[in-house]
Amino acid sequence: MRLPRPRSFAASGGVRLIITALFAVHVFISAWLVASVEAAYTEGRPAPTEFHSVVAIDNEQTFVDVRIERATSFFLYTLQRDSSATAPVNSSNIDDSSFSSDSDDSDEDSPSKDTDTDWLKLGRNWIKISLVLLVLSELIMMLSWKWRHYLRIFAFSMTLIAFASFPLFYVASLGDGDEGGSPANGAPGAEVETRSFVHTEEDLHLKPIWLGFELQADFSGYDLGLVEEEDREGVIAQPPEENETGGNAFIAFESTFNIELGKNLDSLFLLPFMWYFLPARPINHDKKVYDTLVEEE
Repeated sequence: MRLPRPRSFAASGGVRLIITALFAVHVFISAWLVASVEAAYTEGRPAPTEFHSVVAIDNEQTFVDVRIERATSFFLYTLQRDSSATAPVNSSNIDDSSFSSDSDDSDEDSPSKDTDTDWLKLGRNWIKISLVLLVLSELIMMLSWKWRHYLRIFAFSMTLIAFASFPLFYVASLGDGDEGGSPANGAPGAEVETRSFVHTEEDLHLKPIWLGFELQADFSGYDLGLVEEEDREGVIAQPPEENETGGNAFIAFESTFNIELGKNLDSLFLLPFMWYFLPARPINHDKKVYDTLVEEE
């Protein structure tokens, strides 16, 4: 059973063009991507410090906002811990200092530093071109061109793919140290090295959400920076009990990382419904009208 479809009328092309242009402008001026971090220390000396970070990206700028709550315990924790305490790792014959100096020299000689790809700019330009093509495709629908429907479908698909790929451009820009950076970079505790933790446990859960995905990450372990130097070997060898030496060095951390497209982008999904209820005039419509007028004469 086919649903009844309205007939096209003379001004339907102009109405579709105006609606498409309004949707394109509405999407263009809104945020294209929102990345947020909600994190908190749940156990240990830094608890109950919380921090909230949001990155919003639009067609020109990247906005970053970091807010810290109950931060007193965390700052006392950073002052008390020994930042030089690290857990032993599998040693190699490579001297870290010489390796770092060599890598620094090679970076200076390498021209790639000056030619890093601006991934966010590429993503923005792709979206801008797609929105312009989407409006132009609706303008071409007013012409009697054989392939006009295919061009409109291509422009619409290209726009959806451009927005769906934009989070990948954002993640790629983080690797290049581009604008905005990671929402967690400005959060307290980003400078605390995980190498100073032993008997760690990590739990990651990734799930899709509307126009994005959510990553839930839990971390716990014993911070050697809170353990006296003479007691660290015992803590490294075996997890201490609550009342044993080093038991108060246990720290637990929970975080939720969201990357989702802008809230206004779902308005693009209304365009196919507009195509159905405001159909284009048939390609041979003008020819039929002309033949009818000739017959009447």
